[in-house]
Order: sequence, then structure tokens, then C-alpha cells
Amino acid sequence: MSTRAGHIDFPLIGGRNANLRKVVAGALVVAGLLLYVGGKVQIMRLGYQIDELEKQKHELERANRALTIEASSLSSPARIEEIAVKRLGMVRPAKENIIVVRRRAAAPSADGSSGQGRSERN
Repeated sequence: MSTRAGHIDFPLIGGRNANLRKVVAGALVVAGLLLYVGGKVQIMRLGYQIDELEKQKHELERANRALTIEASSLSSPARIEEIAVKRLGMVRPAKENIIVVRRRAAAPSADGSSGQGRSERN
């Protein structure tokens, strides 16, 4: 403390702006660090979420492949015929009871219709 005549030293008045600048600079540094760390935490969360979604995707693809195989085996003509014969008691018709239906050519007939929709019996 100085003892000069006419001069009284007030430490808060002369250093008030300097202290305010230090506090503002410190707050900006802390805010910047919080934003940086928050960004890193968000990146980590998104990384974990991506990993989880990729696991789900692989599981769903595996289930889809299994269901595709099951659907193709269930809809095979041999299996359908086996069920029709064994479970439902159906029988194949005799050859004389089979009628082959052929589609006519798309040439127009005398009445102007195209002839589609009609069938011939052989």
C-alpha cells in the first residue's frame, strides 16, 4: 500500500475491468470445453446407435433369408400335392376327365369382337 499524499489505492477500482475480462474469458473457455465435450459425447452416442442398428439389420436379414427359404419350401408343388393327397384325400383326375383349354389367336371375329375370354374344348 502506498502512502503518498493525496493518493489512495483502491485495488478493486483499477482492476475491475481486468477481473471482468478474466471472468468472461474463463466463462468462454468453459463454454467452449462444454460444447466440445458435448459434441464428443453425442458422436459416441450416435456410434453406439449405429452399431445397434447394424446388429438389428443383420438379424433381420438373417430372419428374412430363413423366411424366404421356408416360404419356397412350403409353396413347392410336390409339397402341395402331398398335402392334397394325404391330408385332404384328393386324387388325380383320370386322363379322360382332363380338358385342355387353349386360347384363340387375337384375330377379330366376324362380329367385331377379338375373341378373347372364350375357350375351346378339345
